Amino acid sequence: MKNTLLLLLFLSLTFTAAAQDTNIDLGAKIGLNISNISKDPSLVDESAGLGTEFGLFARIGERFFVQPGVDFVNNKLTIQRTVQPRSGESDEVRFRYFRAPVLLGFEGDYSSGGGSTTYRLMAGPSFAYNIGVSDNNLDVRRRDVRNAQFALHGGVGIKLLRLIELDLMYTHGLTTVFNDSGADGKFRNISLTVGFSI
Repeated sequence: MKNTLLLLLFLSLTFTAAAQDTNIDLGAKIGLNISNISKDPSLVDESAGLGTEFGLFARIGERFFVQPGVDFVNNKLTIQRTVQPRSGESDEVRFRYFRAPVLLGFEGDYSSGGGSTTYRLMAGPSFAYNIGVSDNNLDVRRRDVRNAQFALHGGVGIKLLRLIELDLMYTHGLTTVFNDSGADGKFRNISLTVGFSI
């Protein structure tokens, strides 16, 4: 609850500050991610998988900007649990989330050889809500996964041909993935997305 209140306060302050700036770009993005879970006593083994994500965002500001957004994220892992129907069996599990990041960033230009590239540096928090888990043989269900999850993001982006945007982001989960009382594992995620803004 304390984390939720802090996030809401942060969002209010950033939107209030950003409202004074009239330069707003809207955009969309789609891409791939690689996810894993940090060490968790409820997992015997886990290996990263290739997932997907897409979303919409608004970039408010010019050189310094605020970028709120809404993403649909699909994290894919192959795991083996300490407690499951058949001991020793691994299976692929997809964790699905709606995520709302708020990034603070800086946009600049890099010139070389007569050409110029626009780049961005971004960081900020996000709130994600668990909307489902794929069918699996390990008895992992939606109820086993924590509904509300918080994370921090950081990354870089470049603009190509003044239209296409390429972003490389790292997500560091702050909330445990599973609801178990002894759970300790948190999502770690690297994503590469391509998008555009208007």
